[in-house]
Amino acid sequence: MFWADEIFQTQEPAHRLAFGHGIVTWEFRDGIRSWVFPGILAVVMGLTAWLGEGSTGYVTGINVFLSLISLSLVVIAFLWGNNIGGRITAVICASISMIWFELIYFSPKAFTEVVATHFLLPGLYLSYQPKYSPSRQRLFLAGCLLGIALALRIHLLPCIALALVYICKTKWRYWLPMLAGITGVFLIFGTVDAFTWTYPFQSFWLNIWVNLVEGRSKLYGVSPWYEYVVFLLKSWSWLFFPMMILVVIGSRRSPILGWLAFIIILSHSLLAHKEYRFIYPAIPMLMILAGLGTAELVINWLPKWLSLRKIAIAVLLSFCLWTSSSVALASRFNLYAPLNFSTFGTNLQATHWTAVSENLLAFQSLSHDKNVCGLGLWGVNWALSGGYTYLHHDVPIFPVEKDGDFEQLNTGFNYVIANRPLPPPYQNYQLQQCWQGTCVYQRPGACDMIPNRDINYVLKQSGN
Repeated sequence: MFWADEIFQTQEPAHRLAFGHGIVTWEFRDGIRSWVFPGILAVVMGLTAWLGEGSTGYVTGINVFLSLISLSLVVIAFLWGNNIGGRITAVICASISMIWFELIYFSPKAFTEVVATHFLLPGLYLSYQPKYSPSRQRLFLAGCLLGIALALRIHLLPCIALALVYICKTKWRYWLPMLAGITGVFLIFGTVDAFTWTYPFQSFWLNIWVNLVEGRSKLYGVSPWYEYVVFLLKSWSWLFFPMMILVVIGSRRSPILGWLAFIIILSHSLLAHKEYRFIYPAIPMLMILAGLGTAELVINWLPKWLSLRKIAIAVLLSFCLWTSSSVALASRFNLYAPLNFSTFGTNLQATHWTAVSENLLAFQSLSHDKNVCGLGLWGVNWALSGGYTYLHHDVPIFPVEKDGDFEQLNTGFNYVIANRPLPPPYQNYQLQQCWQGTCVYQRPGACDMIPNRDINYVLKQSGN
């Protein structure tokens, strides 16, 4: 898990739609999130539940579904490179987009900004064709794709507005079909809000009001304006500098991607609350630009290669350099660690690749157990749990924070997921299995009904 939102803002409400129960956070109590994306995930969950027992089937289905959508980035990188520099450039750009560790890591993540990116790049490609004038049908489709990206992530408005101005300029035959496509998508999202919340477009306007005017997002952290540069340095280490040189070289061949990546980072830098995933839409743009820069260096040396075999070796060499860089940086991928300029990491358990996986595995293991009648969380924060998305059973979840809570609530659950030892009086709980410090315990017997203490009641009382 990279951030709790990938479950509780998308998959958890989808689970509630598909199976009737789930943890409800304040965003879905107050109505600041659209139901469109969770609704689509709910359909995927329902169609893929047969793939495995418990939560395994539909979790796999979600991962496969989102990963397939992410392949649009590889296709667009190839097409963009082919338009700019031909087949060699296309292969290099697509290869980088295919093997870059951040694009692989985020591809199955149910973040709106990630999924929005996978529609944003195709929309840009369809509309931006310097060599010829695209048809109205193509521009309308591009507008629809850009509209989906914007509706999923309203913060992309400066990026998409700049793209429209850059592409359309004074050509009304461009503006009309693209705006029609964007408007059509927004009408669909607004209509869904009208049926699922109080009024049309509620999730858009209320989200802006709550986070920007009321400042709710600041409760989750405030960072300085340069935080995203620090994030990139943490992620790319010293390779940030040669990569940015390649990006600058590539920007000369495709200025629009350079400007759009810049405006995404700049516009998000103006917001107080910053998370690396917010600027994810800029990452594949930077990778394509770096690919264009790499290809230009290779092509400039082509007269010296003389033969097709040597040209192939040059392209293969660039691919190997990018692959080794991706593997090296992936081994140290941890944005929460202090900034350092190492090249390799020696402990994958300290990276995002395995973060919180022990909690998810514990929850998923219980989804296979038919005897669960209640679950206690001892030392495990609910936001770092798998929720009902991974537990699947329609049983109460009780957050247990103190020994006194354990005494009051233990009759309400027969399983405990804990990352610290259980209180001494409760030795009737038997250890079942552990995953790197997170363990599942079981006691014999049934569960009592304990009202007004389950996770949804606790969250509602605390406003979380």
